[in-house]
Amino acid sequence: MDRHRGRYGGSPEDFWGALRGAWLAPRDFFAGLDPDAGFVRPTLFVSMVLYLNLVLGEALQAVWAGEFNVGFLYVLFFGLVVSLVLAPFLISGLAVLVQVIHAGGPSRHGFRTLYRHLAYAAGIGIVLWVPFGPLVAIPYGAYVATTAVRSALDADWRRAAAAALIPLGAVVLILLLLTGLDEIPDLLTNPPGS
Repeated sequence: MDRHRGRYGGSPEDFWGALRGAWLAPRDFFAGLDPDAGFVRPTLFVSMVLYLNLVLGEALQAVWAGEFNVGFLYVLFFGLVVSLVLAPFLISGLAVLVQVIHAGGPSRHGFRTLYRHLAYAAGIGIVLWVPFGPLVAIPYGAYVATTAVRSALDADWRRAAAAALIPLGAVVLILLLLTGLDEIPDLLTNPPGS
């Protein structure tokens, strides 16, 4: 773990260290995580990623439209509350689905490690607010999520890919179906002003 700390400059679980680790060296990053650490840091990390996406996406829309309105203030304040509640709920649900696919059912054994790994893997979503960011984040996020599951569950690549990609694929499919066929290009490219 000391080698890992030196590479990223400080704790691998600080916000920027976790982002660098998930983006630049996911195998080393997930292998270096302490499996006995708690839920607080990864929960705050994934909540901050979601919050930054909300705020920066809204700021980009406001700049593009040339107007800052009350909606931006709502995002600043209520977005934080929504992020702190929604992000851990989504990661917990994903962790349970991964366990169901991997082991046939949810289990307390290994949940904390899996939750922590998936929360940090969600750092790939930091670019979803950027135009064309989803085109990079979706395929690379699939790889990083598979790497996280493989490291957390000590599984081979096939089982880790199945456990990670089936729930993620279902989420992406549901989003695509809910947005409608004519909105899919906008969802994937995230153009400003849409």
